[in-house]
Amino acid sequence: MARRNPALLPAAARHLADRFTYGVTPALATEILGFTSNREWFEAQLTRSQPQNLRATLVPTWFPLLANAPTLSAILAQQALRGAYQVGNELIARNLALRILSTHQVYETMCDFWANFLYIPASEPRSFAWRVRYDDEVVRKHALGTYREMLRAAVVHPAMAGYLTNDLNQKAGINENLGRELLELHTVGAIYSEDDVLNSSRLLTGYTVAVTSNFAAGYDANRHWVGPVKVLDFTHPNAEPDGRAALGEYLDYLAMHPATARRIAQRLCVRFVSDQPPRAVVDAVARTYLRSGSDIKACLRTLVAHRAFRRSVRSKARTPSDDVVHTARVLGLTPAGAPTANAFIYQLIGQAGAMGQISLRWPAPDGWPEQTQGYLSASRVLRSWRTHLDLAGTTGTALIDVDVATKASQLPQTWPKTFEEVIDHQSQRIIGQPAGAAVVAAIVRSTGIPAAQAITGPDDLTDLQYRLLRGTVLNSPAGLQR
Repeated sequence: MARRNPALLPAAARHLADRFTYGVTPALATEILGFTSNREWFEAQLTRSQPQNLRATLVPTWFPLLANAPTLSAILAQQALRGAYQVGNELIARNLALRILSTHQVYETMCDFWANFLYIPASEPRSFAWRVRYDDEVVRKHALGTYREMLRAAVVHPAMAGYLTNDLNQKAGINENLGRELLELHTVGAIYSEDDVLNSSRLLTGYTVAVTSNFAAGYDANRHWVGPVKVLDFTHPNAEPDGRAALGEYLDYLAMHPATARRIAQRLCVRFVSDQPPRAVVDAVARTYLRSGSDIKACLRTLVAHRAFRRSVRSKARTPSDDVVHTARVLGLTPAGAPTANAFIYQLIGQAGAMGQISLRWPAPDGWPEQTQGYLSASRVLRSWRTHLDLAGTTGTALIDVDVATKASQLPQTWPKTFEEVIDHQSQRIIGQPAGAAVVAAIVRSTGIPAAQAITGPDDLTDLQYRLLRGTVLNSPAGLQR
């Protein structure tokens, strides 16, 4: 019988990392094992106390035009030199690169979560000029802060005003788009009346963004509707022409409403526990949300300490966007830049799109579904398998502007080993579990190498055999589970 290879991480640590990172690498495993407990590592992730990966710090320099002022982005688009789609595509590429490279994996995971909750598509034409700043000033700034502060920043941001047509909302003509979505999607859910929507929208009047010209944004007190308002149990005289203080009180009320606490707790538990999380864990997270003043770190601590989380091993699937990032991380593919449209990081976007889901490209304001069973159609799984095999070797048409790990660095460090032992080593390294009999049989059949054959070193495997070995391991059911 072949000797089993040790796991990179104990089971509990592996589960935590599978849920809150984009892929367990040997370096990440070493980092986690360097702490006295899983909780201590998680706390360090919540506070981002570890030094950042040097290449991750350079990622913004790969996309220098994302730093353009909104007015310049508008001018370039009007002159057909650089439009909304290109801005959005670069933003998506930047985010994927950071998910692959960053030391702060929990932070990147939460940036993705909140970008999908307070959602604005990346290339939407009424918001694109401000969309990068929204990512930086709202999502990234507050991802591990409080939801109360994040909501305040999001609702009044020019990107949100443009996307949900709040630029058309003024006392002379109320536009209810943002006022409704603020209630239904961003806070309490569908428990409101039409009068609530009207008054919610009245409080939002005054903010401007010139989406048909230069995207200049500001606040015009002459456009603000003045008069008493009531939304659910919130009342305010709203007597001042400058309604920003009244709006701030309203947003704080919504952020700390019990219905908001429960909706956010439910969404967090669907993302990190299961598609149908037990009520007990949702209730626990909601209580922490209210008790802590909407502190996101506190909510996550409650979630990971709950037995429902501990019992949810491998009950979630990877979305296509998560899949391509995970594939890059566990196969040792390190993006090296984005100088052309053929660069590896852009090709990952295309591969995620072929599987049916690209972060920030959902067309509606409710964001991509957090339930992951819906991403497991036969066509998606087949395309995932193709991507895994395409990226599992040392050469390939997609491997442009990416550092590819050598075979020697990815395979066992001591030789000889039977081929079955090599398979088990790769299974532990890539998917975090021993190689089952079906996986061993599939790799033996596809490579033509008997399970008992002695392998004396990396050069005993051709690139095709190496690709089939690693790609087939990743194509096992565990490769799509997290």
